[in-house]
Amino acid sequence: KDEEYWNVYRGTPKVFVSAELAERLWSNRFGNCTAVRFPPGKMSKEELRKYFFRHAVATDWGFSVHAAREDGLLAARNSVDFGQLFLGLSFFLLISAIMLTSLLFRLNLENRCEQAGTLLQLGFSKKQISRIFLYEGMIVCLPGIMSGILLGIGYVRIIFLFLNGLWWDIVRTSLIILRIEPVTLFTGIAISMLIALVSIWFPLQKFLKREIIQIHRKDELLYRTGHLKLVLWAAAGIILAAVLLVIFQLAIGSRLNPVLFFLSGGFLLAGLLLLFSYWLKKPASITENHFSRILSGKRQLMRNRNRSLSVVILFAIGAFLVISTGANRQDVFMDSLNQKSGTGGFGFYAETAVPVLYNLNDLTRRLAEGLDSSFIAVQFHKIEGDDASCLNLNRVANPSILAMDAEELRGRFRIQSGTGELDPDDPWLSLKKKLPGGIIPAIADQTVIQWGLGMQLGDTLSYLAENGDTLRFKLIGGLAPSIFQGHVLIDNSVFLRYYPSHNGSSVFLIDSRDPAVADELSDLFRDNGPEIISAPQKLARFYSVTNTYLAIFLALGALGLVLGTIGVSLIVARTLLERKNEMAILLAVGFPKKNLVLNLVSEYSILLAAGMGTGTLAAVVSLLPDLLSLNNPVSAGYILILFFIILLNGLIWITALASVLVNPRKILSALHDL
Repeated sequence: KDEEYWNVYRGTPKVFVSAELAERLWSNRFGNCTAVRFPPGKMSKEELRKYFFRHAVATDWGFSVHAAREDGLLAARNSVDFGQLFLGLSFFLLISAIMLTSLLFRLNLENRCEQAGTLLQLGFSKKQISRIFLYEGMIVCLPGIMSGILLGIGYVRIIFLFLNGLWWDIVRTSLIILRIEPVTLFTGIAISMLIALVSIWFPLQKFLKREIIQIHRKDELLYRTGHLKLVLWAAAGIILAAVLLVIFQLAIGSRLNPVLFFLSGGFLLAGLLLLFSYWLKKPASITENHFSRILSGKRQLMRNRNRSLSVVILFAIGAFLVISTGANRQDVFMDSLNQKSGTGGFGFYAETAVPVLYNLNDLTRRLAEGLDSSFIAVQFHKIEGDDASCLNLNRVANPSILAMDAEELRGRFRIQSGTGELDPDDPWLSLKKKLPGGIIPAIADQTVIQWGLGMQLGDTLSYLAENGDTLRFKLIGGLAPSIFQGHVLIDNSVFLRYYPSHNGSSVFLIDSRDPAVADELSDLFRDNGPEIISAPQKLARFYSVTNTYLAIFLALGALGLVLGTIGVSLIVARTLLERKNEMAILLAVGFPKKNLVLNLVSEYSILLAAGMGTGTLAAVVSLLPDLLSLNNPVSAGYILILFFIILLNGLIWITALASVLVNPRKILSALHDL
């Protein structure tokens, strides 16, 4: 009938009704009128044009002006600083290197005790001797620093090679170019020299505090009871602070702050190391009337307390880094079915270039489109914006907006943190709240808030509505890493109020894992420019960045363990030189080489066990949020595997070194010097 009417009457209206009735029947969010008629004679065309340009505003028609160049420069200026990033990742490794430098210098001082004692007896002041050793240290350090600068340039070139290739996930470009500034090189030389001199100066001052006879005899400085008590109280206080932080986090509720747990792990690491220092410095008991390798090893280690403590610190730092980072690697496919995971339990993530104008959950529409599969879809309106995900290195100001019916996400995804406006029992419905001052509640990934936007929970984002008004989105909740990374989420009711002309959905979450569903949707959306990907694969793109950072951190932690192994090697070699006469006598009176090797292994196994135990316990505390979470794949078994691998590595090196260095032919020659 409509076609027949059109053929005869064309655009002549079928019926005339009052404006009030038409508005009541057909008005919608797009407006109340489709045309405006101006009676002839009331206003000329020129007058209408002038009136229109005088009162019309560009924003009324969807126009907006952006300072594209300034926005781009601002984003680039606030991009990820890889210099600071690698400095932060290398912090513990630098500490380990400083400890090793100090250890080497302390070994050199112990080898020159007689020379230092002789200089003191000849009338040289301790300040003069200190200056001599510092000058020597500078002469030795300078070639090492210059070599280190050259090696550093090579290291940076390798890093850039990895960033442009193997670690492409964290930069998403293969065009990172290395530029070396002379100022940077000179700054590095100056800082390296300063650190080297400081790491030399402290053990030197401690060495010179001893009396002349103690220096000649190579006796260590005895610690006063008050000093030992101070160390014990400091250890107890730091460990107590770590425990209280953990108890506080576990007591306040379900949202555990990983940063505070990592801080607790750091406190525990420092406290346990101080406690081990107290154990080493405490005078040994002489009431023991039986022999054991452990007791003998403990007494030997107490002969060089600082040396032993340095090795424990190196192993503890390495174990802490390797376990805390290795256990944090994410496997999104293990937990993808969980509705509280980063996928929300959805099977597919779909996005179209042209919005889809109907509801996919409408059964009538499905039948009309020929969809046979049974699935549930959550549809999102989208306003394009900046990419605020971890795939973008630049800082952004206006991420994309996704709007949906908040009811459809109830019970899905995990809210990591929130403000007072967020209902902890039903967080998604908080998006429907009306906040004072016309502020709009919004939720985003916690990583987007902290790194992509450089903001905190409770901060506000500014957007332009269709009518040109400024909208303020308050970030009331932070999601755990999810497929929404890079977007800000609001409720449909708010979205359609301020963007009434926006029609259709561009993003879809499909609650089905059947590949046939993806095929049907690809065919259905063929004219809309679809991109359909499994939800776990979508999340894996974001996790690839996190896992790459963790891989870098893990490699640096492994280097820390290498430094610890080097430290043990140096100390084992040094110990054998100092105890050569002792070993020669034991071999001469009939002790087999096997027993001497076992004695050495038992001694340094104490250091290895102390370092590994301290580092592992601190790492476990820092990983508590993941271990206690039902939504995280980190397991105690994986931590134990890492622990035993590192422990076995240390035992192999200690045993191998002791076996090689305890050479009866070379050691027995020391009997001639007795």
